[in-house]
Amino acid sequence: MVMDEQLLYDALREIAEAIGDSNYNPISTSLLCMGHGISFDQKGKIIVAFNQVLREKEFEDLSVEDFRKALEAVVPDAKDFADVVVIAFIKAFARNHIAELVPFARTLDQEKKYGC
Repeated sequence: MVMDEQLLYDALREIAEAIGDSNYNPISTSLLCMGHGISFDQKGKIIVAFNQVLREKEFEDLSVEDFRKALEAVVPDAKDFADVVVIAFIKAFARNHIAELVPFARTLDQEKKYGC
């Protein structure tokens, strides 16, 4: 059986959406990456870049812009991402890969200026 990659991606999106996946509640980091053209290698580099932000900044000094810059350093096209998409990446990586990012990600649910 030959798999159509787009069909497989669409099936995963449909399942994810059925269980509540959205930019406001990203369930799968990999699916979020796929949807934005981010490769497996870039995903790993984003983990490293986000961890570096966490090491370099105090919690109270963290901002979405810090993570946007880290994301753009790995994925130059991220400069065109809306804030809600950058926040989705922060939340997804917090949920699935970087436990230390969870407290900051939780503050984003309360930030009206980012549309969350």
